[in-house]
Amino acid sequence: MFDQDVTPDVVEFGPGDADLAVVCNVHGDEPTGARAIHRILRSSPEFERGVKFIVANPPASISHRRFLDVDMNRVFPGDPEADDRERRLAAQLLTETADCDTISFHTTHATHEPVAFVSEGNSRSLEIVSQLPITYVVNEASVVDGSFCSTGHVVSIEAGKVQQPNAVAKAEMLIRAFLDNEGALSEEPPMHAPVTNYFEIDDRVEKPSGDESYELLARNFERVEAGEAYAKSKEGFLLADEPFVPVLMSQSGYGEIFGYRGRKVGESVEDAKTAWLDDET
Repeated sequence: MFDQDVTPDVVEFGPGDADLAVVCNVHGDEPTGARAIHRILRSSPEFERGVKFIVANPPASISHRRFLDVDMNRVFPGDPEADDRERRLAAQLLTETADCDTISFHTTHATHEPVAFVSEGNSRSLEIVSQLPITYVVNEASVVDGSFCSTGHVVSIEAGKVQQPNAVAKAEMLIRAFLDNEGALSEEPPMHAPVTNYFEIDDRVEKPSGDESYELLARNFERVEAGEAYAKSKEGFLLADEPFVPVLMSQSGYGEIFGYRGRKVGESVEDAKTAWLDDET
């Protein structure tokens, strides 16, 4: 269906060379970001800075599949000569966003509330996300390899639950906030969350092998104490060996894991910088 020259779909608006980017459909079965972008562009806004809007994985999007060859959000920086389409698209996406502050949209099975992901070594990503109305910000660098947000000034956002209409509204609100904060739109005053909580993940939470009867008991971003049950199955309760904060945990979002084990590092961007940027040069 698709030839070897498939590329991300890119449209630009505003004056000058684009130095902001809004990315959607890294996973082809997550149309929320694209729908939010469509809502914004349908209103014909007047952009005051150059902005790129990018559909990252057109062939998977047309096919309504997460990916066609490999998970694109696990193969960055990609390879322009690879046989896998997603590896080529990943490399091309990095070329398109190389000089841009970027936000990228996904959806999840885990939580209705938006969650932002950043990589610990990038202070600019922390500055971007600290200006957005998002309650939860997570550093995924120690556990997740090859993600888009590990590549530069990129914030990846889970806008809400898969196929939930309010996730589109939340994604639209976050895009408008990003563009307003960065001086590309001036429709509304900048928006902020009352409190932004910063977390880091350090391990996966495995599902019981061969047992499909499990029920998740833990709630995302609510601390589980040592000895507390975070799930149960016909074999009994699964108890925490040590305290942790559940991150993107769900019964059906992943095949072999519930989600991730994390810890809170603070409630300010200064706390996050202290935890994550001490070694930055």
